[in-house]
Amino acid sequence: MKWLGAALCFLASVSIGLSAGRNERERTAQCEAFLELFVYIQNQVGYFLAPTKLMYKNFHNEVLRKTGFLDALSAHEEDEVYFDAWNDALARTRANLNLSDAQYEIVKAFGSCIGKSNEELQLKHLEYYTKAMRTEVEKQKTEMKKNIKLYRTLGFSIGAAIVILVI
Repeated sequence: MKWLGAALCFLASVSIGLSAGRNERERTAQCEAFLELFVYIQNQVGYFLAPTKLMYKNFHNEVLRKTGFLDALSAHEEDEVYFDAWNDALARTRANLNLSDAQYEIVKAFGSCIGKSNEELQLKHLEYYTKAMRTEVEKQKTEMKKNIKLYRTLGFSIGAAIVILVI
């Protein structure tokens, strides 16, 4: 019976470590998806002067679709008064987003400058937040590699320690 309990504790510990690693991968994927959306919006504004309502519905990304962000953003297309759709969509899907506070603030700030000024000033703001998100993506990728190894090692080590203590 001790062996069974020890094996279950070991497996639980290892699976927690692997789960933490999956969360890191998910955060990185979401950062990359938002960066892709930022570049898309920046191009839509810079090259096509696309209306805000229309530019969101033509963007497709599986990661952001799974969070519900794109659907929440597109839900405002038919509204007569189209104001602050980005922040509303972000607030509605906050529980589904696996972003750090700094990453979330960049995404929020990016959306707050869309359609609020002339083209030149808007493009400067969009470019600034796109660069900030690029920096966050690179930082997140580095942290992800380090943390995944750490979580795996900790999960295995703690599980092995529990097995030793139980036996």
